[in-house]
Amino acid sequence: MDVSSSISRRRFLTGRGSSDRADPPRIAVSDLCLARSGVSCMACRDECEAGAIAFRPRLGGPFLPEIDGGLCTGCGNCVSVCPSSAIVLASLDGDRADV
Repeated sequence: MDVSSSISRRRFLTGRGSSDRADPPRIAVSDLCLARSGVSCMACRDECEAGAIAFRPRLGGPFLPEIDGGLCTGCGNCVSVCPSSAIVLASLDGDRADV
C-alpha cells in the first residue's frame, strides 16, 4: 500500500478522498467584512486553528479573505471573533445555516 498519498486524514476517514473537487467552505464571508471595506483586519485568520482562512494580496486594495473548504472544520471560532459579524456558518450544500 502506498502511504505517500496526498489526501488528508480527514478526507480518508470521511470517505471523500477520491474526489477531485474541493470541499465547499463551511463558512461564508459577507460584504460586511472590514477587509472588503478597506480596513486591514485579519482577526478571523488569526483565530482559525485549522489554517483555513488566508488573506491574499490584491492590487490597489487590502488583502481579502479566502476560505479553503478542505481545511475548514466549521468550528465557528472565526464567527465569534469577527468584529463586524461578517462571517456566518454555512450548511454543506452552501446555504446559510441558522446561527
